[in-house]
Amino acid sequence: MMSNRRIRHLSVCLGISMPLALGACSSSEPSSPKASTSKSSASDGAEAAKSVLEKGIIEMDSLNGGSGVLKRNVGNTLASVPDDVVSVAFAFTCIGGEKVELTLTTSGKDAASGTVVCDGSIFQRSINTAESGPVAFSAVTADGSSGGYAYAYYVEKKNES
Repeated sequence: MMSNRRIRHLSVCLGISMPLALGACSSSEPSSPKASTSKSSASDGAEAAKSVLEKGIIEMDSLNGGSGVLKRNVGNTLASVPDDVVSVAFAFTCIGGEKVELTLTTSGKDAASGTVVCDGSIFQRSINTAESGPVAFSAVTADGSSGGYAYAYYVEKKNES
């Protein structure tokens, strides 16, 4: 059986240590394990999208490409195409469940557009590059808060002269 003095000492120790222990677990700044987890999962989504594209498009020479975390607006411009290339294949994929409005342009004119669901499928279009000029894409999503994307421009046809 515990003495009253010992019980009082235990109560005082618990009364001091519990708030200290709780204070050590919380901070005045909000912790962001959720933010770091979502950032990690978003960059993982970018890597996963890149992997899908690399495995889905084989035996084509890449002119340019990239990947990243899906945001409201993403895009890229391929400033020029080699002179002997008359057709470029553009491929885009995304992961995370978003819907993306994708627009392709060549020499400043619309070349193709469509809606892509970010489920890991590959959107691929052929773009005639007979007119010299930049080839570009823009992708717009309503939310853009999750997932990743990857894109690439590939040589589709070359001039045989």
